This record gives sequence, structure tokens and C-alpha cells, in this order.
Amino acid sequence: MKEEKEKINKNKEKSKSLDKNQNKNETLGMIYCLITEFIWTLNSVCLKYITKNYRSTFKNKSFIFARGFATIIISFILGKIFNGKIYKLSEFNSQIKKCILIRANISFFAMCFWTLAVFYLRITTCQIISTLSPILTVTFSILFLKEKYHSRYLYGIIFGIIGSVIIVLNEKKLKANKKDTSFFEVLIGIVAILLNIILSGISSVSNKIMANNKISIYTQMFYLGIFHCLYSFLWMLFTKDFDYTLGYFFLCTMQSILFFTANYFLFCSHKMIDLSKTSLFTYTKVVFVFILGLLVLGEKVFFTDILGSGIIVGFMIYHVSNPIK
Repeated sequence: MKEEKEKINKNKEKSKSLDKNQNKNETLGMIYCLITEFIWTLNSVCLKYITKNYRSTFKNKSFIFARGFATIIISFILGKIFNGKIYKLSEFNSQIKKCILIRANISFFAMCFWTLAVFYLRITTCQIISTLSPILTVTFSILFLKEKYHSRYLYGIIFGIIGSVIIVLNEKKLKANKKDTSFFEVLIGIVAILLNIILSGISSVSNKIMANNKISIYTQMFYLGIFHCLYSFLWMLFTKDFDYTLGYFFLCTMQSILFFTANYFLFCSHKMIDLSKTSLFTYTKVVFVFILGLLVLGEKVFFTDILGSGIIVGFMIYHVSNPIK
């Protein structure tokens, strides 16, 4: 009897320690999500700066080529420094090959659509529309990754959309680059960002599968950069357009560093928590845009900004402090 009680007590202690470790990992994964969303927002602000200051000469294909080229170099150098070997595609099984190729290909077109949206719309508007992405991401994670559904996902989507809509209430007109945008240009931007949301959801599923299989982030980003360079080079070759300036290339390189860093933290978060849980942090982009707009761009602060941000931040604090078991 004593031995059985001791065994039961030991098993209880083990389960408690496992639960504690799981909660720690989940909390750390959520922190990585917050870092990821902040860098994504900073990345978008940088992209907006490039499209604004090089508007007359900005070309989607040349931007993606420069960023893809820089991504290859960064992946290779960091892989060498941190012993992150870049494997050949032939060394992976068929499922991982498909995931790498799907993400590398889809991310190219997703980036094309996102850049197009940022070109025609304000960053705030782009981020507001992108708050629809968790709906798809949660759906994909349940259908393809067999993740468990939790009612908090639905509440998170509802609170996120409410907070985002409140923030955007002070916008009387859709503007881009300090001038009115035509209805056709706004329509192009909205369609582009909706297509980006769909493709990003599929890409996230592939990324999650690779994270679960512990595929190196350096390998993922290396092949992603190769396909970005390949497609954009063929695009430039077809249009016979190879227009570059040193300053433009430098800005694209700096933007690619943010792009790589965001993907690194996203990869870390995917290793620790479910994709459906990470998707809710998309709403924090709206808050980060509001903060960057205030600090960097000197935009005015409205009561609706504070109220909407408060709703989103309040839910995220609850979400982080009360991990889903």
C-alpha cells in the first residue's frame, strides 16, 4: 500500500512539473509572438517609407529581388555562425519538401500582394483589414493540423475586430501618401490584401509543420530567398527592367533583416504553441501601428485609438496570463 501511494505521489509530482514546463514554454511562445508582430509592423512601416520616398521609381519586382538576395546572404552567414546547416532538398522526406516549396512559392505571391496593398493604402488601413487573418488561420489549423478548438479563439477574433474597428472610426477618408486615393486604387489595395491573407494562412500551416519537424529556420529562409530572387529576376527579365540605386538597395537590405528576424521569432513561437493560439496576436499589429504612428510619424491621438487599443491589449494580457490547457 505504501509503495502504491509513493508511486501515485511521484506521478502527481511529475505531472505537475510537466504542466509547469508547458506553461512556461507557452508563455515564452506568446512573448515571441508579440515580438514577431512588433517586428512585422516595423517591417511594414519600413516598406511604406520605401514606397513613399521612391514612389515614382518603386517597382514590386526589384524590391522583392533585393530582399530575396539579402535573405539568402543573411541565412547563409547566420547558418555558418550558429551551426545551422542548410540542407539540400533531396535530404528531406516528401512532406517536408512540399512544405518548403509551398512556403517559398506562396510567400513570393503573398509578398507581391502585400507590397501592392501598402503602395495604394495607408499602413493603418492595411493592418485593420489584416485582422481578418486569424479567422482563416484558426480554421486552417483545425482542419489541416487537427488542433483543438477553444471558445477563446472565437472571443479573441471578436474582441480583436471590435478593437480594430473602433481604432479606424476616426478615419474619414482612405488616404495614401498625403493625397486622396482613387476608388479603383483602393479597390486594388483591398483585393491585394485579402489575397495576401489567404496565402499567408496557407504559408503559416506549412511553417508550423516544419517547426514541428524541427527544420532549421536558416534552411527555410535560404530556399525562400532563392525562389523570391528567381521569380523576381524572371519578372525583371521579361519586362527588361533592372533599375536600381544604391540607397534603394540599402533600404531593401535593411528591410530584409527585419523580415528575417520576424520569421525567426515566428518560427520559435510555432515550436512552442499551437498555430491557432499564435494567430490571435495578429490584432496587436493595430496597436503597434498606432504607437509607431504617434512616436515616429507624429500622427494625432484620438480617444477611439486609446479605447480600441485598450480592448485589444486587455484581451492579450488575459490571453498571455491564462494559457489554454
